[in-house]
Amino acid sequence: MGRVSLTERELGGLRWIRLEGPPADAFRALGEHTRADIDAVLTGWDGLAELRRHAAGEPGRGWLAAAAGASQARCPGPWAELTALAAGAGAPLDDLLLVNCRGDMGAVPPFGRPPDHDDGAGCSDLAWRRQRSFIAHNEDDAAFFEGRCALLTLVLDGQPAVTAFWKPGFLPSNTIAVTEGGLAWTVDHLTVAAPAAGRPGRHFVARGLPAAAATVGQALDYLREHPAAGGFSYTIGDRSGRVVIAESAAGQFGWREIGDGGGDGPLGWHTNHGRFVTGAEGTHPGTSRARGGVLERLTEPADEPGPGWFTAILTGAVPPHGVRAEPTADTTTATLCTFVAGLDADLFMMLVRGRQPVTTSLSGLAS
Repeated sequence: MGRVSLTERELGGLRWIRLEGPPADAFRALGEHTRADIDAVLTGWDGLAELRRHAAGEPGRGWLAAAAGASQARCPGPWAELTALAAGAGAPLDDLLLVNCRGDMGAVPPFGRPPDHDDGAGCSDLAWRRQRSFIAHNEDDAAFFEGRCALLTLVLDGQPAVTAFWKPGFLPSNTIAVTEGGLAWTVDHLTVAAPAAGRPGRHFVARGLPAAAATVGQALDYLREHPAAGGFSYTIGDRSGRVVIAESAAGQFGWREIGDGGGDGPLGWHTNHGRFVTGAEGTHPGTSRARGGVLERLTEPADEPGPGWFTAILTGAVPPHGVRAEPTADTTTATLCTFVAGLDADLFMMLVRGRQPVTTSLSGLAS
């Protein structure tokens, strides 16, 4: 194993792991360091059981095989990292592959629940560009992941440094990420009915973004040139203050400019259904359109907003009056973290569920 440095500290109630060294060796060390957490995901997360059932028959089995084959062929770096992560954790690669292709096998039917069950799942994003530029994000997932996630800073040989919110067993860079070059993005999942054949998994594509782009324009070029099997939306900003929202779903790509002459004005939003591409309409009934309606009805502030304006909206209420996710008798989904990135002010605010917000610099977070 090559030279690897792994340190851990805490920020705002969240573990903060920093890794330096050759990519494969670093991910093997990450797997060893977080073995208990990865094992917990593979043995205790209900979502994996549903993925296994879906992949045991068609069309899930075929879609998984197609996404796995394309990921290995077209994203060799992220594939090698996932392989190393599995080896370090002593986990079956097939299980981690299944977890990382959960959005590339079509809509996974719920097990033991009615087909019209509302699981409350989904993330919500806001974007702003006028005199100031912000992107903000609610990271929503099963409450199972509360206390099991971390900030992960990767300073890997031959790659720009990047910090991302990370769930054990998953490839990083598919929630919120910030690079040393000043590029920042947030991600919302898009459920596609029929994944694109021959395209790599969406997590593998997202993992390649930090090394491919330092500006919004480069990020758009990369995503356009690397269509994924499944669907993600990306809210992306850089140090220039430019902000866009892009969708990559089942081989399609579309995007919109926020502010600076963009048709949607200075305020943009996204949840978990396609707005610029077809085939990613989301699950029904779901909460995506309800949350989107809340954000669509927002009144643009007359003055330039600060971080508190975004956190008040994202954490203020649950649907149908807000976008925060809270577990109920019908769903375990929770807003695990809320993030605000002030692109022009070099600011990063993080609010972990049940904790007080903390603020640091984007540049310090990334490096």
